[in-house]
Amino acid sequence: MNTIAGAILKDVNVLNGTDQEHSGTVTVVDPNGDTRLSESFTVAPSDSDEEGETDEPSSTPTYGDVFTDAGEYTVTVELEEAIEGTSSREATVTVENTEEQHIIVSLGADGAPSPIEILVIDEFSDLADRFGDSE
Repeated sequence: MNTIAGAILKDVNVLNGTDQEHSGTVTVVDPNGDTRLSESFTVAPSDSDEEGETDEPSSTPTYGDVFTDAGEYTVTVELEEAIEGTSSREATVTVENTEEQHIIVSLGADGAPSPIEILVIDEFSDLADRFGDSE
């Protein structure tokens, strides 16, 4: 699973764990203070089975060529409609290996401490490890 996911994941990835479509913006500022990503997105519900239709939103918007150097990246997410009362989140995350790590913006994931989570992973299975241990 990690090998396939590694080929799919890019520097920044938006994942939707809810049963509703969500739209918003994601902005990433690099360690030098330069805005490397500022994009609008629409992400399909996690249970979307209609991936064959080209006019459907992507189930996982991904963005490459965002990382410049290892260091702290500031990620800001603004949603058009709140998830459980939360419509925005800003977090500073550390990317140590720009070739191997990925920023994940997770919307409404089961077991997540917040409706919008921003984290760095090395492998896709890190998500299950992170959210599976919630208390």
